[in-house]
Amino acid sequence: MFINNGYLPDWFLIEVLSRLPLKCVFRYKCVSKRCRFLISSPSFASLYISRASLLPQPWTILTNTLYVKGVNYLVQSFLPDLFVDNMVHTRFSTIHFPYIVRPEGKQYKIVAVSDGLVLYESDMSVEVSDYHIYNAITGHCVALPRTSTRFGYVSTGFLTKSEGGSLTSYKVVRFDCQFGESYMLKFEVFSSETGRWRKVVVHMDRAIEIVWLRRPVALNGKLHWIDRRHGILAFDPFSNINQCRVIGLPADIDEQCIDARNNGSPVLLDVHQGRLRYTEVSVKPVYPFGFSGFSVWVLDEYDSSSWILQHRVKIRDISFEDCLSSKALNGIIPTPIAFHPLDANVFYLGFGDTVVSYDMKTLKLNALVDPAGIRGSLKGTPCWSSAFVLMLPPWPISLPSIRKKK
Repeated sequence: MFINNGYLPDWFLIEVLSRLPLKCVFRYKCVSKRCRFLISSPSFASLYISRASLLPQPWTILTNTLYVKGVNYLVQSFLPDLFVDNMVHTRFSTIHFPYIVRPEGKQYKIVAVSDGLVLYESDMSVEVSDYHIYNAITGHCVALPRTSTRFGYVSTGFLTKSEGGSLTSYKVVRFDCQFGESYMLKFEVFSSETGRWRKVVVHMDRAIEIVWLRRPVALNGKLHWIDRRHGILAFDPFSNINQCRVIGLPADIDEQCIDARNNGSPVLLDVHQGRLRYTEVSVKPVYPFGFSGFSVWVLDEYDSSSWILQHRVKIRDISFEDCLSSKALNGIIPTPIAFHPLDANVFYLGFGDTVVSYDMKTLKLNALVDPAGIRGSLKGTPCWSSAFVLMLPPWPISLPSIRKKK
């Protein structure tokens, strides 16, 4: 009925192609001009996204340190439940980033992810930064102009806007984390629309202190940092660049968790299913030191700063795997690193050198994998406080070239 002398109509090809894995779709772009035309059309991208969004999307937890050795550099990645490219035989993999330069011993770090794009930084030994944006699906990489402002300690955020699988604009925000409190907040903002960095100073009516080790969180086109006294600092680089808002933290938090002495390492602020979630690992204030339990809150109303306590548990009620009991007895404090992007009851922690999961329904703390066996290609220990969840979108975001300065 639909085949005439061996010719397949366009609608039939589209139906077949839209049901194939993404890598197969892109291979078929090389088969013929006709296939390339059909796959490149915006309507096909919308159809593919609508169907792929019904399926579980692959995701990865990335630690942030990369180390160049010879001609390659690698990033340690941990894939807990769903595996990119159906890699079901191993729980660890290596993501190869494109190198711009490759001197022996050069270090890089991942500073943010958004819409399947990875923002990473080189030249960590100098005060100015050299950023690149990498598309984890297509392998396309864009180098940003070098920054012009010298900050002592920097916390960097990354925001994207996209429509129909195409990137419309993005911002990279550098925040100057000063020692102690300050009424004057200094930012440097890169805009893909202008291709330039812009210096921004925001004056606050209260003194703000941001610990640079904690990464910002992106939600609703804004970046969010934790201030250990006042709450969450929200900055909007798209529409309100001269102001910051402070969102209060839950009233019943354990204040010592965000104390400057431990750099806020027992807490995690992140986004889960469109809402901010705040998790803390309560710490025993007296000897023997260690952690005493977990608490999780959800920001129910963004505009009114209304928090709901989702979960709280004491250490005596947590079920440990045998290999984790000794870590708890030795006073090791776990660091929350990521929420499961699909299961609201599960989050992940770095427990010494071990990645663990905690289930709020079963109250079980399970060891998933110990990265010590693969650390030979990496320098140092994992920095759990800067781990990221990378979710690959159902259709690769098109990463445009940076506009040149006039």
